[in-house]
Amino acid sequence: MDRIGHSIMLKTKTTLPTFQSHRIDREELLEQLDQGLDCRLTTLLAPAGYGKTTLLSQWAHKHRVITSWLSLDEMDNDLIRFWRYVVYSLSSSVHPQLAERMEPSMKATSHTSIYTFIDSLLNELSAIDQHVVIILDDYHTLTEDAIHASISYFIEYSSSNVHLYIASRSKLPFSTSKWSLRNEACQLDAIQLLFTLEETVSFYREVHKLTLSAQQIDQLRTRTEGWVAGLQLAAISLANSAQPDPFFQSFAGSHRDISEYLLHEVWLRLPHETQHFLLHTCILSRMDAAVCNALTKQSNSQQMLNQLHAQNIFLVPLDDYQSWYRYHHLFTDFLRGQLHQLDTEKLLSLHRVASESFAERGLYEEALDHALAATDYRLAAHLLEQHISKWIQRGEFSTLLHWLDSFPQPSDMLPPVLSLLRAFILITCGKIKRAREALILLDKQCAAMDTSDEQLTFFSGLLFVKANFAFATGDFESWVASSSQLDQALPEDPLFYHFNFNTTEPFIRRTSFGLKGHISAYTEIVGKRFSEIISAKGWQESLINLYVVQAIAEGYYERNQLEDSLKLLGQVEPVARRERISGLFIPFSLTLAKIKLANGDTRAARTIIEEAIDTIQDWSVPYWLPSLRAFLARIALQEDDLSHAELHLAKLPLSFFEQPTLHKELELLTYVHVQLQKNQEQEALRILEALQPAAKREGLLTSQVDIAVLQALALQQLGKKAEALLSLHEALVIGEANGYKRSFIDHGVAMSHLLLSFTEHEKRRVNKLVPNVSPEYVKHLLSLCPKKAPGGISEATSPLIESLTGKEMLILSMLARGASNKQIAEELGNTLGTVKVYLHRIYGKLGVTNRTQAVLKAQEIALIEKEALTEL
Repeated sequence: MDRIGHSIMLKTKTTLPTFQSHRIDREELLEQLDQGLDCRLTTLLAPAGYGKTTLLSQWAHKHRVITSWLSLDEMDNDLIRFWRYVVYSLSSSVHPQLAERMEPSMKATSHTSIYTFIDSLLNELSAIDQHVVIILDDYHTLTEDAIHASISYFIEYSSSNVHLYIASRSKLPFSTSKWSLRNEACQLDAIQLLFTLEETVSFYREVHKLTLSAQQIDQLRTRTEGWVAGLQLAAISLANSAQPDPFFQSFAGSHRDISEYLLHEVWLRLPHETQHFLLHTCILSRMDAAVCNALTKQSNSQQMLNQLHAQNIFLVPLDDYQSWYRYHHLFTDFLRGQLHQLDTEKLLSLHRVASESFAERGLYEEALDHALAATDYRLAAHLLEQHISKWIQRGEFSTLLHWLDSFPQPSDMLPPVLSLLRAFILITCGKIKRAREALILLDKQCAAMDTSDEQLTFFSGLLFVKANFAFATGDFESWVASSSQLDQALPEDPLFYHFNFNTTEPFIRRTSFGLKGHISAYTEIVGKRFSEIISAKGWQESLINLYVVQAIAEGYYERNQLEDSLKLLGQVEPVARRERISGLFIPFSLTLAKIKLANGDTRAARTIIEEAIDTIQDWSVPYWLPSLRAFLARIALQEDDLSHAELHLAKLPLSFFEQPTLHKELELLTYVHVQLQKNQEQEALRILEALQPAAKREGLLTSQVDIAVLQALALQQLGKKAEALLSLHEALVIGEANGYKRSFIDHGVAMSHLLLSFTEHEKRRVNKLVPNVSPEYVKHLLSLCPKKAPGGISEATSPLIESLTGKEMLILSMLARGASNKQIAEELGNTLGTVKVYLHRIYGKLGVTNRTQAVLKAQEIALIEKEALTEL
């Protein structure tokens, strides 16, 4: 996220507003905010002008808690943008490394839901050993349902040290009743925020230094009903009035009627120079002296801003240096209304100047907003064309779509590349119906073009967009038919040709491009046909083609078609290396290493991964190092070298294992393998149980199978046969539906034990498990699994009543060494009672009644060596 760059605007959004020490201390309300530290959620719900922002900033400045602040606006109606700002606000005030640590999770939202990102964020926050307060101001500006749902999820699953404070003009658009019923929510409403008489007296006499009588102050409070903005407006008006009596004589009505009157009172009493400044700058959401100078064509804007702030004329500082400001929303609305009434053309002209001023300083988002407000669509399109690649990389597609939809007639006003990107972004945002309509118009636009290089370039981009539409909808037939319209090579548009679909996942099968693990004969045919068509257009080295090829190669590995996988990997490697596409190079390297391991060549596998580590370090993309080091640990495990496996994992951050999240699955599942080797089944199950719900939520078939298989192996080692077989059944259901093989057979003899037990158990089961797993599929997997158990006996001829688990085998070998029950318990970290339970199970499986008979039987069937008898 740091590569995206920090703008000044970003800092102002995440900076706690300045609180003047001479403001009124609202002790009773501050105490109520204190109570929020015992709750998940605290809300301040009241219309404009009730002092919500002021109260929260006062509380945050006075209270000794870690507080992050985020001022929201309409442009934050983008799920990714919103959560990026939340992370930046936390990083700047709570956890300096948080933005960097959360960057991988943020990037992973391209193929996982926001909830997996939130899981990672909550894990990071739960590790902080003190209260963490997140304040969201002006929440009413958010209208995106996805954001509301994500906030509700965040609140529900946050740890006890995390507290969310929300200020809004309206009721929250998600239910808070469950937290209220659990006494986990606090609320301050408009009535509670009204000034008391005592506060009103202090406000006028101490803050504004007005010598008003008690009767006059009471009259002001009565007429405004304690409405904070009304009291403030009256104070400004009185401060600029030589004779207060006429003001009180004309001051009547309730606060619902007087706001416009008071604003006019303030406005009319301001000097002409101040009015000129306010009218010319009120179009800005945030301002500094430079942009104000451009709009007013004056050079004294900093002096004017300082003066307005000193006079309490509704100017809110946005940083500690008093360089960036905004007007109070109530005052902004009034000023813009005045400007609109006076001169509509002037309004448009000011927006155009603001756009040019912001663009000159590299503040392109603000520049684009003002260009659109000025209805200068040519300037807006120019800004979009120049900088859209950067915004696409940030993944803020909803924001981009908002800008593109701001053109009244996008198909006529947008240049071809932006029209194509608009359709692509509609697909990315899940607006499938609108994307389909946009593609129809693009087809017509392309057909209407004269045959030329321009048409070929347009068709090239259209082919890319339609390919993404096919992956989003599964409608590959239509894409094939459409792509056959032009049977010739196409020029490479850099924006589309080099679009990188993967920046976080070590295997493409886990992404949408890899259909999240879904494999079938149909998907294989479609993938190959897709690649053939892309290659026929001259795009054989495009990233979109190579990611499809890599996904097919990984699918071939899973289906145990190792030679087919190798052939496809040969297409991927040259471009991945030459273009330094790490999101392609890492999946290639890992898949190639897996093939070497499947063939028993651990030395070659290690060489591949070590060379990949050198390459990644040379490319300065350290994000991938944990995945590669974890795979080195897997290689060590295959060589029965547990100590080296642990050394490789020791190089990874401890937080990976303390706070399991799905985007670090490769590292975590490797850790689980190590724990099973160490007979730490409960620790292994802890990790797996944390990952499983997220894998199901994201629809990741590969993850669901891997997790269920490891759960089965862990439960088998614990002797929990029934539970182990249920987990195995879960994995087999998905495996059979997709032709999975390596996910099972890569676990070797342990999987043979499990599959044999599953087969025998299913033969005896009266009530069959649903959905059904065919015996033929299980039998086929068994035929591919290693045939030799430790000691060399064939599984097919094993005389055991039931296979021994890994832990039972370990205890049996300790019996052979003559270890006592107490010694076994101490070495394994178990109680004597637990050891006795294990011995009882071992005796039952061997068909014996004591330890001597057990060792003799084990030697007889070659489970242990004969020499072990000499130690009895």
